[in-house]
Amino acid sequence: MFKQFVGGSKLAKLAGVTLAAGVITTAFHTTAPVKASDHDDGETNIKARNLNLTDLYVFRQDWQDNSVADNANNMVFIMNTNPRSLPRQQYFFNTNAIYSFFVSRRATQNDAVTGVPDIAFDFNFGTPTTDGQQAITVNIRRFTNGQEVTKETVNGGLTTPANFIAGTAIPAPVNNNVATANGALTVFAGLREDPFFFDVDSYFRTRAALVGKAGPNRPNTDGRGNGLLTAATDANAIDFAKGYNVNAIAVRIPITLLKGGTTNGVFDVWETISVPDSFAALQ
Repeated sequence: MFKQFVGGSKLAKLAGVTLAAGVITTAFHTTAPVKASDHDDGETNIKARNLNLTDLYVFRQDWQDNSVADNANNMVFIMNTNPRSLPRQQYFFNTNAIYSFFVSRRATQNDAVTGVPDIAFDFNFGTPTTDGQQAITVNIRRFTNGQEVTKETVNGGLTTPANFIAGTAIPAPVNNNVATANGALTVFAGLREDPFFFDVDSYFRTRAALVGKAGPNRPNTDGRGNGLLTAATDANAIDFAKGYNVNAIAVRIPITLLKGGTTNGVFDVWETISVPDSFAALQ
């Protein structure tokens, strides 16, 4: 039995060219509540940073790369974890955890979110080798009315990139080709620069303005925050995530695989990190 004690659910509803994001909470037959994840939940001596989700990105491949016509037939899911990873330092995926994408098929974008999966993509990581690589196991689970009915496992030869050693060339990304019964996936798992942008100072100043506490240095700010952020503040915004890395799992998935033989082309997508009961009991 596994508990989803961290990560909760970050949801993206995707169809056509519109992306709507929100947060949901689901149970998925676990014995403990699922907890929603912020960009950085912090860490304790019993909760490792590599069990923290940061962000979920979902898009059709041709929205970012239209150089190949077939890219319009693929979706890309990206799960970022392990916030505030320092550059030039190796970080690993947790070997006790399952990193998962869940997908619910919907007929239209206006369909209510159910939190009931039709398909899930699970990733497990092995113990790091001497060169810092972790073997990857991919499980594709299919559901009927929320109950798992099949599971397909692919492993062997799937790996993260090698560790970077100072004074040597940066290891090339490892794009793993994952052959499944219903189409091929491409999987990358490893360190990447955190793409999240957030000006923490401006956030707190804006929040203060909205509750009428802008302070004497913001005399022209009204109760709605108007006048607080200007072109100058935008131009000088400080990104608190700049210079940090995340451990990313990026998956290219054929849309036909996601549809599963149906005509439903809208996908609710959410991500979780799960750990065994024996481990979660410590949290």
